[in-house]
Formats: sequence, structure tokens, C-alpha cells
Amino acid sequence: MCPEEYHAVWLCSTITDNSIKHRLLKEFGNPSDIYVSSKDDLMSASILNEKAIDKLLKTRTAKYCETLLSRLDKDAIRFFWHTDDSFPERLRTIPDAPLGLFIQGSLKIIAANVMVAVVGTRQSTPYGEFVARQFGQGLADAEIPVVSGLAMGIDAAAHKGCLAGNGVPVAVLGSGIGSPYPRENALLYREVVDRGCVISEYGPGVPALPHHFPHRNRLISGLSDGIVVVEAQQKSGTLITVDRALEQGKNVYVVPGRVTDRNSIGCNQLIREGAQLVTNPGEVIVDLARQSGVPLLQEESDGQLRLIRDNINAEHNGKTYCKKIEKMPLASNEKIVYAFLRLSPKHFDQLIWESGMTPSELTNILYSLERGGWIEKISHGCYSAKDTRSRDL
Repeated sequence: MCPEEYHAVWLCSTITDNSIKHRLLKEFGNPSDIYVSSKDDLMSASILNEKAIDKLLKTRTAKYCETLLSRLDKDAIRFFWHTDDSFPERLRTIPDAPLGLFIQGSLKIIAANVMVAVVGTRQSTPYGEFVARQFGQGLADAEIPVVSGLAMGIDAAAHKGCLAGNGVPVAVLGSGIGSPYPRENALLYREVVDRGCVISEYGPGVPALPHHFPHRNRLISGLSDGIVVVEAQQKSGTLITVDRALEQGKNVYVVPGRVTDRNSIGCNQLIREGAQLVTNPGEVIVDLARQSGVPLLQEESDGQLRLIRDNINAEHNGKTYCKKIEKMPLASNEKIVYAFLRLSPKHFDQLIWESGMTPSELTNILYSLERGGWIEKISHGCYSAKDTRSRDL
């Protein structure tokens, strides 16, 4: 590790306010110059008060830095400065972009074409946790990494759903890297590291202070192409994540809630303000495919349409998540309808809106697919794809 990188690790482990780090760099030039600056120079800059400067100077010892680097090495934590080529591209250009990041797990996961965050209240209901798990698992089934904050409640449920679907979870902490917060999520933390990655802009040992979490939320939205909100109270950190997402031009999806439930007040308010209402992960996937230009279907040179089940090309622990392509001996329009139903069950009216077909065209296609055993009617006007994995497609 070169001196500047060494001092960048020190800077990001001792000063947690990103705006102060930016001001110090503007004043002194680089982390090494900050490290060797005198107390008088730091006082003259009028960025830190004397108490904060004295605390900073106490960390400028070989023992402190050696302990810090030893902890990074022991826990397989990597540090990335914002000028590094490997720094996550998604976070370079967001407002108040982080200067440094600590990452445990696979960095390559963050290079996925599409990522979705699932967020919500810590004081979740059993219903909300069930929904969050369903969204986490549904996104995992499409091999879309699931981003959240590893907090209790909705965050933890979304990660658990993602893991149950053999997906790739990405957790962003509001505390120092290497220490699960809350402690009840210690096992979940390890599973996320093993399967995906944990990210923090705070070094080892930094406590989970209240003001860290609003700053963390900009990273959650920055990593994601879309934000799914499941249960949010009228005033909550979840709504801060939504604000950051809107500032960054990200899509916001909201699961509606009961009008008598305080955990639904924030969700229903977001819907009134124009956020997109969703009831299953398939709706999110279809909309993101439209918005991002990532295709669900593509036609190849032989004229056959291929259903692209995922759009990730990221390597993790030696495993490569490649595009899985499935051949289907159906007419083109039948394949399009079947592709929508493979994502999630849908009502006839929703299929009309998503496919752009006329009611007459869609009725004929649904009849043909149902007769051929590809789909089934599960309730009045609602259809679902059958499990065809064992069939010769």
C-alpha cells in the first residue's frame, strides 16, 4: 500500500463527515498532506474545531494505523479511493459522492447491469416482512442483485429473500465495516459477505451514529436503478432514501398498504405524489427493462426469439452469472406474453397495458398458451406461467 493510499484509509477511518473530508482535501491537496499537517495549519483552515483536531492528531501514530490495516487484512476488507480505477462507477457521480469506500465480498457484483434496492421501516409488520422477502426472492430469481441497508425489519427481510432465491445481496452500512449492526444480524452479515458484498464509507470501529444513516441512504439509491419501498412511516429514513433516489433520477416503486396502518402512511403518500404502485417483483423488472433498455426478449439470426432470464455478467467467488437463454417453440406474440407471465402472475388488463395488444389478440394468445399447457388461469382474469423447466423447450 502506497503512502497516499495508507493515508486515505486513515482519513476515511477517522473523519466520517464526507463534506469535511472534501473541504480538507480542497485545503491541503491530498490525504498525505492532511496527515502531516500541523495543529496550527489545521486550526488556520477553520474546518475542524480544536477538540476535533486534537482527537485527529491522536490517531496519527504508527500503532493506530498498523492496528487499522491489520483489521482490514484479517477481515478481507478492501479499500477503494475515489480515484482508483476499481472504484464503483455507479457512485462516482452521485451528489456528495463518497471519497473512499470499504468493501467486504465481491466488488464485481456492483458492475451488474441492473440492481434494485428494497427498503422500508425497521418497525415492520409480519406482512411487510413477507412482502419484502417475496420481492427479494423474486428479484433474485431474475438474477438481479438486491441492495438494502442490513437494518432490522424490511432491510433484513429483503436480504433474506434474496439469499433464499440464491441471489446476490448488496448491503450498505451506516456503521464501520466489519461490524454487524445491529448485532442480531451478525449471521445475516456473514451470509451477505459470502454471497455478495457489504459496503461502507466508514472504517472499522466507527460506531453507528444516527447521522450516518441518512448519508448511507444516498449510497443505497446510488447503487440502484430502482428503489422498492415496502412499509414506510410518515417520517422515516426510508423517505430520505426516496428523496436521494429522485435527486439521482432513479425509479421509485411503492407497495401500497392498509390505510389504517401507520407503516403505510409514507407508502400511500408516495403513491399520491406520483410514485409507481407495484404489487410484485415482475412489475419492477418489466418497468426497469423498459426504462434501462435492458431487453427481456431478443431475436437472433435464426428468427427465434430468446427469453433472456437475466442481464448480469458479474463474477463472484469463481462463479460467473452469465446470460441464460431459453428456446421456446412458440409464435412471436405468444413468447412475448409468456415472458411477462414468467416474471409473475398477471391480470388480463395488466397484460393489455404491458404488451400493447388488442383485447381480441390477447384473448386468442392466452387461449393458445393455456391449451398448450404453457400457462394456467389462477383466478378470474388472472394468468400464471406453469413450471416448464422439465419440458423440452
